[in-house]
Amino acid sequence: MTPQIAAAMKAGNLGTRWPQQKTKKSVMPTGEHPGMHIASLTEFGSRPFASVALAGGYRYIEIMQILLRLFRAGGYVDHNASVTVINGPIGKMRRELRVWLTLDG
Repeated sequence: MTPQIAAAMKAGNLGTRWPQQKTKKSVMPTGEHPGMHIASLTEFGSRPFASVALAGGYRYIEIMQILLRLFRAGGYVDHNASVTVINGPIGKMRRELRVWLTLDG
C-alpha cells in the first residue's frame, strides 16, 4: 500500500469505497466500504464484537486502528472490547492469528 492510498483511507469514513472510482462514467459507485461489512457481521450493531484482532503491516494496522474507533462509535465493536494487534513477518502473523482464533473464536 502506498503512503498516498493509506492517507486517503485514513481520511475516509465507514462509507468511503475502495478501490476508489477512477471515472464518473458509472452511475453506481464501485468498490466496497467498511461499513457494509461490519454492519452485516454484527447484525447491524445488535451483536457488537467483544474481541478484535488487527493483523497486517504497519500501514494496515494504522488504518485498522482508525476504523476500529469508527466501529466503536457506530456500535459495531463494544467500547470495552479486547484488541490484539498482530504485526510482523507474514509467517509469524499467520501463527499468531491462528492462536488468537483458536483461543477467542
